[in-house]
Amino acid sequence: MMGEVDYLERKGVIGRLKTLSKPTGKPLWGAAVRTMLIIILAGILASYLGFGEGVGAVVSITLFACIIIDQPLPFRKVLPLAAVGAFLMSMAFASASIALLSLPVFIVLTAIWAFFPLSLYIFGDAEGLFGFMIFSSYFIATTLVKSSLTTLGWVECVLFAYLIASILLVLKFFGRDSYTRKMVAVGFLPQTHTNKMVSIRKNMAGLSIKKSFNDLLKDGVYLTGLRGYGKMVQSRLSGKTAEVFRGFMEESDAVSAQIADHIVNKRGGVDLQNLKSKFKELNFYKGDVDGLDAAKKVSKTFMSLIEGANAMISVVPTNEEHVKITSTHVPVTETLRSKFNLDSLYIRHALRFTIAMTIALLFIYLDHTRDALWIAMGVLIIIKPDVTSTIDNMILRVSFNLFAIILAIILAFFFPHDVLLIFALLALFFFRAFFPTYMGLSVMALTLFVVFIWPTGTVFENAVARLVDISIGALSSLFVVYAILPKRLTMNLPEQLSRVIKANQEYMEVVLVSGEEYDHKKATSKLEKAFLEHSNLEVALKKVQDSFKDVSEDLTVYEEISAASYSLTADTSAVAGLIEYGAWERDLTPLNDLGSKLLEIISSAVEEDKKPQDWPDLSIYSKILDEALAGHRELEQYMSWMASDIQIMHDEVKKAAEMGALGRYRDLT
Repeated sequence: MMGEVDYLERKGVIGRLKTLSKPTGKPLWGAAVRTMLIIILAGILASYLGFGEGVGAVVSITLFACIIIDQPLPFRKVLPLAAVGAFLMSMAFASASIALLSLPVFIVLTAIWAFFPLSLYIFGDAEGLFGFMIFSSYFIATTLVKSSLTTLGWVECVLFAYLIASILLVLKFFGRDSYTRKMVAVGFLPQTHTNKMVSIRKNMAGLSIKKSFNDLLKDGVYLTGLRGYGKMVQSRLSGKTAEVFRGFMEESDAVSAQIADHIVNKRGGVDLQNLKSKFKELNFYKGDVDGLDAAKKVSKTFMSLIEGANAMISVVPTNEEHVKITSTHVPVTETLRSKFNLDSLYIRHALRFTIAMTIALLFIYLDHTRDALWIAMGVLIIIKPDVTSTIDNMILRVSFNLFAIILAIILAFFFPHDVLLIFALLALFFFRAFFPTYMGLSVMALTLFVVFIWPTGTVFENAVARLVDISIGALSSLFVVYAILPKRLTMNLPEQLSRVIKANQEYMEVVLVSGEEYDHKKATSKLEKAFLEHSNLEVALKKVQDSFKDVSEDLTVYEEISAASYSLTADTSAVAGLIEYGAWERDLTPLNDLGSKLLEIISSAVEEDKKPQDWPDLSIYSKILDEALAGHRELEQYMSWMASDIQIMHDEVKKAAEMGALGRYRDLT
């Protein structure tokens, strides 16, 4: 039996580095090609037009602008984002120019530019990344701005950079229909997860699109959830029944992928004959097998969704109505009221970041040396919102800087300086391709770029200086997060599990109602919350697995509870789909009342670290099922499985309490 939290053995540096180095997506080769071509064009034009010392600013801001504009967002959202970016980066360079007037002015402006952009993290990671890039433009401005150009001249450099980068906006404008089609088609790809569909819906929220696109997007959301549910149904079957159902599922995946391709490429409808044949084979199949009826019902819903989608892409409507995709974003005022205070991890981070960067940039202001610049760069790229994340970032970035330095020295030994400049351009290309999905490799590429283009000293000297400076910056960052409003990002695994259970409870409460009270918007909002909490639980479980040794026994129990909870979300989604598509009018409130009570018992047990008490006889559930559904088997099987999911959660929570697993992992950093 495992001891208390204090005795959990953490993984070493090598183990953490392996974990931190894992990619979060695919390399962005297309974005890298576009960015490099535009940067080269911007640099050539700026030199030809006589921008002089402003060429460096043009090239740097062009890189930032390309990263912002090339975000996977629709044109109508990228356009204002680019406009705001151009304005703020212009003001950043203007501020850096004005700051040359006096030291007090520089300190005040630097504090403003460090604090407010970093505060955007309270609105989300995407907004925070945008704010970080805005501050990065001010950072670059403090290193490049000199009195040789006027304030207006530096602003012109930024606007010129955005003008060149706006080539990407033109491409997005002409490709906006293609973008919408690609997003709509994602739900029909067999490999798509529900979290991906939630992300797409968030990105497209507030936009007006064709009604057929909106209907396809909605069908894709349900199809994605149903596909996952179908896999669970299949796992509960055996023998010939499982084989027949698997054949239908495989064919439905193939047809669904064809529909996705036809949506993107405007190819009209697809041939459904083979799918219909598999559907008939399944529905004419006889046998007294548990789950067969549910498999048939799943197949009917699949056929309904796929036939409906195929009918929509088979015709080209004229003068089609446009509809607005609803948004579930929290109002700005509510976010500010709840998060703009010292209890917020990100506001604390913004304050620490402001103090650290003001001091670091002050040295650059007083002495424009290479060492001061890269020590400040080390602070910029390593300091994170909490102690643990800063240490992780330090391990990742210092390690990959070391790899880059070794590679730079080897290349310098075999190639002359002119060839190294070509390697520098290649390194910048790889930086854009690997950012932000391969952070370790992107750091390595950026280091190679800097080492190869630095105008003074040998490659060896530059490489070693870069490593020393980044290490000093890393240690400075660590000191700051320990000394100023110290805050470790704590993880409470049982609390997160309880949040997942409560999210399921809330989702159930808006689904298990009478048909006339069912609200699609509310149901979708609660589904998004449920999947968000599931995602957070997965992150917490992964962090425990990656950070500690000998925790497999506890994690197995937590993962069983997580799987049952996820299954409950999927079961509830299947019921929601049947209600919405079948215009279900029967009152399901009695099921809601009992289900909510059961989940409350489980949630309380997790929160209080005890065995679930006051567990009712679930035979009562069967009686309520019969009364509420009155023999309607299309819902009866799903509701029975929901009862099964809840029972599994109950049994595993009881087991976790007996093992002491609910008492551990409550205050981990």
